[in-house]
Amino acid sequence: MEDRIKKILFNEYNLNVEKLTLLEGGFRPDEIYLLITVDQMKYVVKYIEYNHSLEHLQSILIFENILHDLYKYPCPKIILSINKQLFIFDNQRCLFVQTFIQGIEPNREIIDKNNSYLHQMGSLLAQWRIASSHYSLNIHFNEEDQELTEKWWNKQQINNIDPFLLSNVIECKEYFRNLNVNFQHGLIHNDFHTNNSIITNDEKIYIIDFVDACQSVFISDLGTSLFHLLIDKHNGEHRAKTFLEGYQQILKLTLEEKDALHKFVQFKLTMSIIADLNASCDLNEPFIQSCFDLLKKLKNNSTLVNNLLE
Repeated sequence: MEDRIKKILFNEYNLNVEKLTLLEGGFRPDEIYLLITVDQMKYVVKYIEYNHSLEHLQSILIFENILHDLYKYPCPKIILSINKQLFIFDNQRCLFVQTFIQGIEPNREIIDKNNSYLHQMGSLLAQWRIASSHYSLNIHFNEEDQELTEKWWNKQQINNIDPFLLSNVIECKEYFRNLNVNFQHGLIHNDFHTNNSIITNDEKIYIIDFVDACQSVFISDLGTSLFHLLIDKHNGEHRAKTFLEGYQQILKLTLEEKDALHKFVQFKLTMSIIADLNASCDLNEPFIQSCFDLLKKLKNNSTLVNNLLE
């Protein structure tokens, strides 16, 4: 695998590899690498399986570079190949190269040290939304790549799942089907939470891992961010409230978005549990258990999320 990647990097990017080190993360264990060239430049190389159209991946990587170059958004920049390509399709995988960001993934101590980290994270998600609302006006997405469409629902692996999860899926699907409010749509990150951020030595926050991005209503992104924070039983509600304050300092939610936010948290949490179980099949895994506990809490307290907005 590494020899194949080195050959692509030389032939397509004119990059001479001194060292290629496998990094943790990714859907598969052999997808992400740290590249050090002979002239000591560092890059991140991703060699991923991609389940959507190549046009969809192209639109995501274009947006990432627009964010970086035009909006000065703190994220990696995609490096173009010799032929000005954003990625190379090879062996049923997509390879792309991006700038390396020196930093660490924030731990509990960093997050809880003060409120600024999560406040900034909320602000960055709102800034993403503003940039995406302009970008998405000129982009056409296939229906199967648009979250909550019938084609999207048909692609979801929701057969033979836990009855409690199934009841949540059905409830959320019916809610969205009957929801007549015209929410603002655009390209969402779709996995925006602290594990997909990096903090540098000068305490600047960078957002990473764009490849799960899809077309959806913007508050669906908030649903993902909030459930990841609310999982913490001791400090989750405070964290989520801080994140929302940062978001709304940049962009105020509409009354309709506030009313629907609880259901989007429930929806994104439910689909995350299903995806994790499809990957691991371990109901006793601590993270999955925490997700189940939060889902039950959301079902029993329909005002939990709305109270965060007060």
